[in-house]
Amino acid sequence: MNNQSMIEYIKEGLLNFVFPLDCKICEKPIRESKGFSICEDCFKTIELIERPYCVKCGKPLIPTDVFKQNREILCLDCKRKKYSFEFSRSTGVYDKVLKKCIHLFKYYGEKKLAKALGKLMVDYLLKNNEFENKFDIIIPVPLHKNDLKRRGFNQSVLLSKVIGDYFSIPVGEKIIIKKKLTPFQVNLSKKERVKNILRAFSVEKTEEIKGKNILILDDVFTTGATVEECAKELIKARAKNIFVLTLARTV
Repeated sequence: MNNQSMIEYIKEGLLNFVFPLDCKICEKPIRESKGFSICEDCFKTIELIERPYCVKCGKPLIPTDVFKQNREILCLDCKRKKYSFEFSRSTGVYDKVLKKCIHLFKYYGEKKLAKALGKLMVDYLLKNNEFENKFDIIIPVPLHKNDLKRRGFNQSVLLSKVIGDYFSIPVGEKIIIKKKLTPFQVNLSKKERVKNILRAFSVEKTEEIKGKNILILDDVFTTGATVEECAKELIKARAKNIFVLTLARTV
């Protein structure tokens, strides 16, 4: 840590002590802030998704459904649809504390949440051996240049770097670009999401992914339309296998 960083660290610590932030969840003062407005006790309540879940998209399933069939199963959506990726997994359910964290991170500029949320994804990968030795490079879902300029950062890139640093795996943040400016997906139906994101991405550096196993990384999996569109373009560019990891997913 250089002198300037040390000064900023001490300054932030003093400000937090004199004027502590209130946790956005429990509303109690945060005495030991890590630079974001969720206290450690609330952050620890985030639960990782565990089996049983759909073997394709990772959607949590009711245990009795799995036990009745005595095998791993697909959810109803994945029985009807084929994806270009091998499988997708999500760290937690997009609800409660995790949902609040993602909103603060993406829409309120609490970039220091990237480290804590990225570490959550690292913990998930360490506990889930499905990903072991599966991928050569991490590719974060890109933002359109206009959205990137407005937000100031790509949340998926920041999360990818935390994971890449931990596992010593390269992050290809400029391999695929979003060439089409699209409305936000959040209020769209399933069909509208697919149409909205269609042909929105383009692979720019095909040589870097040819024959490679790729992990696409995004913040939230809702219908899978965005990661599927990225996966299709990567397969066209002759990537070998595509896997997906998101911080959260809707259920």
